[in-house]
Parts: sequence; structure tokens; C-alpha cells
Amino acid sequence: MQFWALVRDSFRESLDRKIFWVMLFVSLVVAGAMFCISFEPHEISVLFGTWVIKTDVLTVGDRLRKDFIALIVVDGIMDTMLGWVGVILSLIATAGFFPSLMRRGTVDVMLSKPIARWQLFLGKYFGSMAFVAVHATIFVVLTFLVCGIRWGVWLPGYLLSIPLIVILFSYLYCISVLVAIPTRSSVAAVLVTLGAWVCFAGIQVTDDQFASSPSWQQYRSAYAVSRVARWIVPKTSDITLKAKQWARAASSSDLIVQQDFDSDGSVDRAMKIERRRMAIPAVYTIGSSLVFETVVVLIAIRLFSRRDY
Repeated sequence: MQFWALVRDSFRESLDRKIFWVMLFVSLVVAGAMFCISFEPHEISVLFGTWVIKTDVLTVGDRLRKDFIALIVVDGIMDTMLGWVGVILSLIATAGFFPSLMRRGTVDVMLSKPIARWQLFLGKYFGSMAFVAVHATIFVVLTFLVCGIRWGVWLPGYLLSIPLIVILFSYLYCISVLVAIPTRSSVAAVLVTLGAWVCFAGIQVTDDQFASSPSWQQYRSAYAVSRVARWIVPKTSDITLKAKQWARAASSSDLIVQQDFDSDGSVDRAMKIERRRMAIPAVYTIGSSLVFETVVVLIAIRLFSRRDY
């Protein structure tokens, strides 16, 4: 009971931060903007017909390509607004949880209660997860309803983006907490976490280049290092791929191919990379990432438990 009370209190703390309402406002604006757009065979209507764009990109015969519309929703809207902007705002909103907890007076009161330090840590940690889960649910459900009601395209698999976004946040939040405990600085936690995010993505891009470029593979030692590094660090870039796969969305390269932009063969290579990554079972890509997160969380719990307050 005490543990869930801590989770609830941490979530309530996040509600008191203005950024919660900023994120809610962003979700409403995005959903409202989507509602002003409609897709018809051979055209896209903007602002309820005020501006009509003639195009056959989303049309096959006289039918809309639902997989391309799903691509727009997952890759263009969910990944950009929720997967990047939303996660960054969530990191900023939750970075101060542990520094504020460890202030003298606050931590003394909490530790005076009959609760273990690891329970106190996990209560705060999962309270942050609840904060992100609420926003992810609001955003995804709103955009899901707009797709179905306004566009006539129902994407039940798109709802699985909710746990995927929470998982993506957890990959990064464990780094934020690990930095916040020894430094007691929310600024340092955010900056280091964003730097780690860039490194995680860079490792994946590098490994993809090795896998798709025979000229790179002659450097066998570097290729082996990239392979190992890819499986150690969280696969942050794979979250969007899994969201597209489960929503039955087309790939980004499919849309480019339809526009005939593949004069140098770069799109073909990109398609091979994307298909290779999407073929990896979720239990491997997500499971190995959660192993990394678990190790980081255990280290953070040890630091939190052994620290003098």
C-alpha cells in the first residue's frame, strides 16, 4: 500500500508542474489540426476544403492507401510530436523528482516512515512512468479517434504505441535518474540523458551502415564492436519501427519509391535496412533494451540506498 501511495504522490507532483498542461495543450492542438485535414481519393483537403491539394500519392485506383495514412500518423505525427517532443518534455518534467526528493527535510520525512529505500526509489520511478503513460494515452487516443472519425481509417494496432512510448521514455529516464542521484541536478540529468539518446541512435545508425555497406564490412573489428554495442544499448530508434509494424503502416522508403526518387539506389539500401530491423522480433529488441535499463536502475538503487542524507 505504501508503495502505491508513493506512485500516486509522484504522479500528483507531476500534475503540479506547468509542463503537464503544456503537453496536454500540445496534444489537443495536434488532434485539432489533424481534424482540419481530410483525405479523399486523388486529393488532400486542408481546413475543411479551404485548400485542396491534388495528388495520387495516397491513392490506388479509387481507394485510399490506408498503410500510407498510417505511415503519416505513426512516423509523421506520433514519432515527431510524442516520440521526440513529448519524451523531451517528459524528461524535463520528471528530471527534478529525485533531486527534490533528496533535499534535506524532504528525504528525512520520507525515510522516517517504515519503508525501504528501494521501495521509495521505485515509487518515485514508477510515478514518472504513470505521468508519461497518461500523456501517451491522451495523445494516441485523440489521434486514433481523428483517424477513424474524420479520415475513415481505423488503426487498432496504433493503440499499441502507448506502451511503446512509455518504454522509450523508460530507456532514457533510467539514465536521468542515475545522473540525478549523485549530482542532485535536474539540468545535468536532462543534458546527459539527451547526450546518451544521441549516442544510442548513433550506434544504431553506425551498425546499419556496416550491415548495408560491404565496403564498411572489411573493417571486421569495428563491425564486431558495432554489433555488440547495438545489442547492449537501448534500441530507441526501433520503437517507431515497431509502432509502424503493429499499425500496419507503410515504410518511409515505400513512399519515396512511389515518387521515383531512387536514382542513386539509396532508397533501396534504406528499405533493406528498415526491413532487416523490422524483422527482428520485439522480444529481442525491447527485451535486450530492458535488460540495459534494469542494470542501470539497479545501480541507481544502490547509489540511492547507500547515500548519506
